[in-house]
Amino acid sequence: MIGIKNLLSSLAIITSFFISAQNSYQLDFKVIGLPDGELFLANYYGSGQYYKDTAVVKDGKFSFSGVKPLNEGMYSIVKDNGRLFDIFVDEQRFSMSTDTSGLIKNMVINNSPENSLFYEYMNYLSAQQIIMKELRAKKDATEKKKELENIDKEIEELDKTVSGYRKGFFKKHKDSFTAQFLQAMEFPEIPETPKLKDGSLDSLFPYRYTKAHLFDHINFNDERFLNSPAYHEKMTYYISKLTPQVPDSINAAADYLLKKANNPEIFRYTLSYITSTYEKSEYIGMDAVFVHMARNYYLNGKADWITEAQLKKVKERADALEPLLIGKKAPNIVVKDTAQKNYLQLYDVKAKYTVVYIWSPECGHCKKSTPVLKKMYDRYKDDDLKVFAVGNDFENDKWIEFIKKNQLNFINGSDGGEFTSNFRHLYDVYSTPQTYLLDEDKKIIVKKIEVEELDKLLGELIKKDKAKNE
Repeated sequence: MIGIKNLLSSLAIITSFFISAQNSYQLDFKVIGLPDGELFLANYYGSGQYYKDTAVVKDGKFSFSGVKPLNEGMYSIVKDNGRLFDIFVDEQRFSMSTDTSGLIKNMVINNSPENSLFYEYMNYLSAQQIIMKELRAKKDATEKKKELENIDKEIEELDKTVSGYRKGFFKKHKDSFTAQFLQAMEFPEIPETPKLKDGSLDSLFPYRYTKAHLFDHINFNDERFLNSPAYHEKMTYYISKLTPQVPDSINAAADYLLKKANNPEIFRYTLSYITSTYEKSEYIGMDAVFVHMARNYYLNGKADWITEAQLKKVKERADALEPLLIGKKAPNIVVKDTAQKNYLQLYDVKAKYTVVYIWSPECGHCKKSTPVLKKMYDRYKDDDLKVFAVGNDFENDKWIEFIKKNQLNFINGSDGGEFTSNFRHLYDVYSTPQTYLLDEDKKIIVKKIEVEELDKLLGELIKKDKAKNE
């Protein structure tokens, strides 16, 4: 007889094996005609694909296996830096076979319902595309009116047939991720544009409708959308194409997306992507988006995945940028004049427009920009423009020499003697030149702009001012 102790031990081993099997994956493939060599399993995540596993092809056969289950979603089989075909991971154990003469057409799937649906759909569309290609070729080959009319009718009927198949497929398999993913990759079908009260077409209707319905088929609770191209493509389109590229609009769009993103991973990806994108943006004023994200999410306890050290850096960066946002009153600057006798204050400057220009005679870019600024100032100084130019260096001999040589008739100031200003900290000076345009109340109109672009902007502003006064 088997002792109770031995029986329990055997059951424990069996249970352990069963759990281990459940928590592992085994994907087997056979592609007849595929050359021997190495290939990869790459998972989709957000905007990219990442190698997840490696296999070796032998006589067309290869397998991917591991002890930790794969995240559900879309993957690619990659060989020689090229994608052979895509698959869905739904089950952790399935097999697929095909041959190189028709990877999609000849695909046979075992134990993977999602892949069975996916390749059913792909095969149908591929067959219809061949028919459509033949019809278009026939159309290009004839000029006979009757034949052209008949071909156009055939093309129209084929479009209706395909559209009907797709709608029926999505409805029949609405609970499958395959159908949800395929629908999510499509853009909203815009209804007929309505007319306004004056009888004209509402030209903004397609834009409003697309924006309102872009995410109709994205499930923000389902992480599989993040593990496929669907979510990233829709999110970036919404942010960059359907949202005016001004901070207030971007912030509102970000808040809308993050409110919908109930899944922790989708929330994390969305927050991280928007924050990093606009932190690095070269467009003027986009640091306001970073400050918004920092204040409302990172520093508000909604990004629990970052460390205390990272959080500290986010706060420091937000604290540095917030006083310099467009529309804010620029921080005051106190420096000494070229004789190192008198103090100069930015807030003492009275002008319709003030350019704050932080520069260095040793900076290559400054050597080119400063003479351009001088010409601009001479052109507009009679239009109530002042330039408050601040030397960034601690040694002033070369600074003074450059001022004299280039006849810089600005308000020129810098540190001097034992006096050291904190303008570098106040204005987040990591490089030179730094150029700000302020209004009469010292509010920031534009910042960190090339002098050539500033020249154009200032010309437009002054032209508008003159038009108002006439």
